[in-house]
Amino acid sequence: MDKGTLKFDVKTGMKNIIGRDLITDDFIAIYELVKNSYDAYANYVKISFNKDEIIIADNGKGMSKVDLEKKWFAVAYSAKKEGSEDNDFQRDPHLNNLKSRRFFAGAKGVGRFSCDRLGSELELITSKANSQKTFKLNVDWEEFEKDAEQSFNSIKIPFEETKNNKIFPNNSSSGTILKIQNLNSSWDRKKVFELRRSLEKLINPFTKEDSFKIEINTSDDILSLKKADTELKVNGVIGNSILKIFDLKTTQIDVSLKGDLITTKIIDRGSLIYHIEEPNKYKLVLDDLEINLYFLNRSAKINFGKLMDIEPVNYGNIFLFKNGFRVQPYGNVGDDSWEVDNRKQQGYNRFLGTRDLFGKVDLITENFNEFKEVSSRDGGLVQTIGKKMLFEIFYEKALKRLERYVVGVLWGEAFKRRKYFLNEEIAELHRVSLKDDKDKDSYEDALKNIGSKIDFVNLIKTLSDDNDIRIIKYNKELVNLVNDKLEDVQPKFIVELEKIAEKTSDKELLNQVKLTESNFNKIIQEKEDALKREEEERRKRIEAEKKAEIEKQKREAEEKKRKEAEERSRKAELEAERKEKERALAELAKLKAEKKAREEEEKNKNLSDKLTIETKKTQYLTATRKTLSDDAEQLVHSIDLYVGNASTYVNDLLTSKLDEQTKSKIYSIKNNIDKAIKVSQIIIKSNFDYKFTNQRINLPKYITEYLNDISVSREKINITIENLFEKYSLINPIELDIIIDNLVSNSIKAEAKNILVEFSKVDKKLEILYHDDGIGVSELLTKNPKSIFELGVRDSKEKGSGIGMYDVQKRITNLKGSIDFIGNNKKLKGASFKITLK
Repeated sequence: MDKGTLKFDVKTGMKNIIGRDLITDDFIAIYELVKNSYDAYANYVKISFNKDEIIIADNGKGMSKVDLEKKWFAVAYSAKKEGSEDNDFQRDPHLNNLKSRRFFAGAKGVGRFSCDRLGSELELITSKANSQKTFKLNVDWEEFEKDAEQSFNSIKIPFEETKNNKIFPNNSSSGTILKIQNLNSSWDRKKVFELRRSLEKLINPFTKEDSFKIEINTSDDILSLKKADTELKVNGVIGNSILKIFDLKTTQIDVSLKGDLITTKIIDRGSLIYHIEEPNKYKLVLDDLEINLYFLNRSAKINFGKLMDIEPVNYGNIFLFKNGFRVQPYGNVGDDSWEVDNRKQQGYNRFLGTRDLFGKVDLITENFNEFKEVSSRDGGLVQTIGKKMLFEIFYEKALKRLERYVVGVLWGEAFKRRKYFLNEEIAELHRVSLKDDKDKDSYEDALKNIGSKIDFVNLIKTLSDDNDIRIIKYNKELVNLVNDKLEDVQPKFIVELEKIAEKTSDKELLNQVKLTESNFNKIIQEKEDALKREEEERRKRIEAEKKAEIEKQKREAEEKKRKEAEERSRKAELEAERKEKERALAELAKLKAEKKAREEEEKNKNLSDKLTIETKKTQYLTATRKTLSDDAEQLVHSIDLYVGNASTYVNDLLTSKLDEQTKSKIYSIKNNIDKAIKVSQIIIKSNFDYKFTNQRINLPKYITEYLNDISVSREKINITIENLFEKYSLINPIELDIIIDNLVSNSIKAEAKNILVEFSKVDKKLEILYHDDGIGVSELLTKNPKSIFELGVRDSKEKGSGIGMYDVQKRITNLKGSIDFIGNNKKLKGASFKITLK
């Protein structure tokens, strides 16, 4: 049997797998090439945009022919990762100004394929430091795509050697120039501007290090594109504009891991809140890390926009930098790689979200295996133990501690939830008093709030209980409770304050604790004395109430005797009234007979002799004005008494708890009773022909005359009519009388002195606006105006059964009209209604 060996043969398709397929964004591609310049010790990179060409030139250490062969053309090989990148490196003079040592931003060996992402043709020009030679090569990436079976190393790359003419930025003798042509996508002014914005955040923008500059230069043909926004500045050196954020007066936490120690500081609008130290239990993996996290309240967000000329939500949130370079996508607009928003959804007001936060996590490390980026370049960090530790520090040492201060001390959520006060109502009042903190550049509200102070005491107490934490300093103003009113708080916080003083060996605080405790004991004693006084007053009140009860019983006995005498007198009056009713009934029978005779007489008359409809209307209207005989007056009084009593009983039934069907039937009874009362008055007082209930009348004139009659009989109310005109309608005047009676009655119950009625014609319909100056409809009913017309609904400020307005709406609806409540304080200070009739 034959034995031998086999070997891999890499095909040209690998170019896309480790190039375009990994680097899927133009900006990421440029990031990778800029990072290569940074790793080459360049202090200056110039990115030029011409028509169908991008040039990236740096003044780094450059490459020799050996470097090109052994490193640049070695696919997936990284001398940075392997550690041999600087073995033959001799610095040019300009490189001596850089730091003695830089951490490498890239370590995968595939960044050079970013060129293929940008364009299909590449011209590379490079020269090594202290070398007299310049090397140029041309790569046509499309050559790798012609034959899928062709081996990667079979593609020949044109190469030539020339004299070093110092063509690199800043007249440097070393560096690299990448000319990318036949671009895969178009670049206009807006896209270059967005790239500029992104590059501002590529190298840690929070550091004041100024040893690496990036300049953008765009040709006129790019700037003059029709779609370009001429207000967008694209050319020039990219500045570190984010440094302006340090001027913001906001709440921030700074966490620093340096060697064996973790240091944490919270600063609120320029004032130190607390400073603590603790051992670094992560130092085997993480020993150089800084976290700067800012809470942006409303005032800080506004100031951020003014300083940066962009809202924070559109700039980003919490960025991650590794060895000085940004790791994507952490901090991108809308990105939640830190899972901050996901966590907030579970905690509501107890957690902060990305819209509330801004800052950075700055990691310096050579432990590439624990903090390596995923191959796609925009997918963040690979899941490792190192990443897990990094996230744990971010949450436990930074985010949660910042939240504890903001949500607890500044927002008041903690002292309310932990029941520091004697009851929830008092706690809520103190929490509400903090609502303006978000608009201020100082934490004065917290200093004035006893709840915030007590919560800060508890916060410091929690830190002091951790034996690993050493409290270096804390804000003394927030624990000074000597002059605060303590009567509404729980006594337990005094003990916590004393523990802090003992733990920190703070004699000044201990003295404050003694004064606070003295004040608190004084308050307790005052409360006890007040309770004793209250008990004595209660005893005296009980004795007075007993005495008053005896007097009451005497008065009730006397009242009982008086009522018995009145009852005897009432019975006598009822007997006399009974006899009077009998006489009235006889008189009524007589009147009916006379009326019947008149009706018979009317039937026999010629139709032309009948009264006109207008005459009948006038007769009906004037009926209520006639002076009755004494007998007729007594008869009407008797009828009103019987039917009125029936109406009262019906009202009582309607206001009791009945089902809707029963209420509807009872209302029908009341409706007929009300009509009977009105008709009886009319029949008795005039010879009005009741059979003709629907009359053609001039509505505005009729209503005006009827209201004038009411005004005469009710001297305490003034009725004003405006905009009188003619509008005839065929209508039942009895229904109209009852509607007006109900409206006026409600106005009187509402203590009105004046009524205003306005007529207008809208779409051939009569519109009546009715106003009074009574107490108006209550706020509870105005929230649901339709409820005013529901059966049994009444205003708590008025007397009544809640039937009147229901009755008004029912009758107006029967007349094919409508009524609506249009509000209080329209023309007069009371209620206003709009009635529409055909």
